[in-house]
Amino acid sequence: MIPDIIRGKFVRSGNSRLCIAGFLLCVMTATGCARILSVEYQPTNQLRGQGSVTIAPFRYQPSDEQRVRPRQVETNPSAKTELFFVHEISAFFSDALGLELRRSGYGLTESSDRIVSGTLTRFYLDWTSGGDRSFELAADYTVQSAGHTVFSWHCTSVQKGPNILVEDGMLIRTGTADCMSRFIHAAQVAKVF
Repeated sequence: MIPDIIRGKFVRSGNSRLCIAGFLLCVMTATGCARILSVEYQPTNQLRGQGSVTIAPFRYQPSDEQRVRPRQVETNPSAKTELFFVHEISAFFSDALGLELRRSGYGLTESSDRIVSGTLTRFYLDWTSGGDRSFELAADYTVQSAGHTVFSWHCTSVQKGPNILVEDGMLIRTGTADCMSRFIHAAQVAKVF
């Protein structure tokens, strides 16, 4: 059957269509294909604060260094599948921070005296190294006021879960929420927020 397909000969029967479908599925599985992931971020922190904050766009360093594309999650090089977000990862992270700050009671404006920005240095999902899936996040936050850096903070978060495809979004949401909450708390302790 397969040699007939390769030579361009089709036998039109139910079995041949089933074999073609199976052959194509095997080819796609062997070569890998991209997955698109839509993560609906929901703020979770319980911190309270007040005042106004401006969020400047975060940078996604792996994309800036052209290791991945702006919507692409870093993955293990041995993975046969690439993982992409529906939105750019830097925009996802900036938007998530805005949701967390609003939930805490901060107002988001475009002209606040406190401007939060930063760089995502790691946004990595691995499902090939062992039994669990893991998500690693590393972010550098900067708060500026009157053109000067008044606070900077580095966060890393590693989340692990069962090696199930549908867990990817949950691991990313949990890791992102972990860093956001710890950043807001650290900024409050430093009396920046």
